[in-house]
Amino acid sequence: MRDFARFVNDVFGIDLASFLPNIYNLVSLSPPLIILSNIMLVSITVSYIQYSFLTRIEFLEIERKLSASRCFAGDFVTVTIRVTNTSRFWISNLFLSDIIPDTFDLVLGENYISTALPPRSTIEFSYVIRSGVRGVYRLGPFQVVLRDRAGFFIKQYLVEKYDEVKVYPSYEDVRRLEYLQKAYGSILFGRYRVREKGHGYDFWGIRKYEIGDSVKSIDWKASARMGSLMVREYEAEKNIKLYIFIDASSSMSAGSMRLTKLDYVARAAILLSYLANRSQDLFGLVVFSEGIKEFIPANKGRRHFYRILDALASMDAEGSSNLSRTMKEFIMREKRAALGIVLSDLEGDPTIIEEAVRVGLARKITLLFISPIGPLFEKVSSDEITQSFFEIVLTEYMKRREQIKNRLAKYSVPVIDVGPEDLIAVALETFLKAKARGVGMI
Repeated sequence: MRDFARFVNDVFGIDLASFLPNIYNLVSLSPPLIILSNIMLVSITVSYIQYSFLTRIEFLEIERKLSASRCFAGDFVTVTIRVTNTSRFWISNLFLSDIIPDTFDLVLGENYISTALPPRSTIEFSYVIRSGVRGVYRLGPFQVVLRDRAGFFIKQYLVEKYDEVKVYPSYEDVRRLEYLQKAYGSILFGRYRVREKGHGYDFWGIRKYEIGDSVKSIDWKASARMGSLMVREYEAEKNIKLYIFIDASSSMSAGSMRLTKLDYVARAAILLSYLANRSQDLFGLVVFSEGIKEFIPANKGRRHFYRILDALASMDAEGSSNLSRTMKEFIMREKRAALGIVLSDLEGDPTIIEEAVRVGLARKITLLFISPIGPLFEKVSSDEITQSFFEIVLTEYMKRREQIKNRLAKYSVPVIDVGPEDLIAVALETFLKAKARGVGMI
């Protein structure tokens, strides 16, 4: 003990005599110290034995229950964790954490618990999460930490239990549309109807007779009043076949982590599907990059609508864009005329895009392009140098876009440029106007 005290004093500069005045006179450990050390040794040994043999991960049953396994972006999901000690022994110090993806926000409660579990007992805790990003995610695994009562020994485990949550794109745009429909009724959409000459439709108006009009459509009373042949016109709500083409190439992943170009067009696709379903139109989906990645044939009904939602939640941006190959694969599956609304940033080869339009028109597939302007979806610093560089990039980008527009103008195919703020509204207007013209009528 004297040698140890001198060693501490020489090496660390700490004089133990200030704490134990008689340490330099101590020759051997006193009986009380020996007894105390033996008690501590026995306690640690007993604690270790209890920890090693009585506290095991096999004694724990962990279950996770979700209030919903499918939801829309922005919706809340309640997660309930149930932990059961199946053994006849105490688990004196348990820490359990449920690992959640980074894209989820923890809005209420905590996703972990620290507690003790008596024998044959169960404990539950809940927390609420929200995801602002569409996609398919897995909750889990569980991280479990077991300690002995004194805190001397620790074991960590990962319990590989997972639950899948499918997050659809935001439904907020559809909810707004439903509100407008309730507020304004048919005023909002009543003018988007197909006008035809004939019988059996809602009356539209009277006009002068033209060569080629059917004699059956002549209104003889009106003709007598006007002194010339007059024809009755009617309007009817015609159904169309709509295909939504979504470019899922790697360039569509640009933007913020939670609001990429692909996320925006997914929201637009939900709105288009909802409108088509509401008006009893046939609607389908084509997700493409180098070719078709996902194809859902045109159909209608609520079950079909949710099939579209599943595909929109699962799609990822990868690969290059080849609309020409996509169109060639598409016409092998769809033999009849249809309206195709293409949601793409058009950052692929302009020649390939033009070829796709030619292939589609040859098979009576009318294409309309709604194209996000890539730089507008990027977060740009507000400093002067960055802003100047951004303006240069945007100018060059729009020059290339004009070249593509000029190529497609030869085929009377429009390209509508959109930013983050107007993409949804433009998609709505484009569909309604195309329907009014009877494009893709069945």
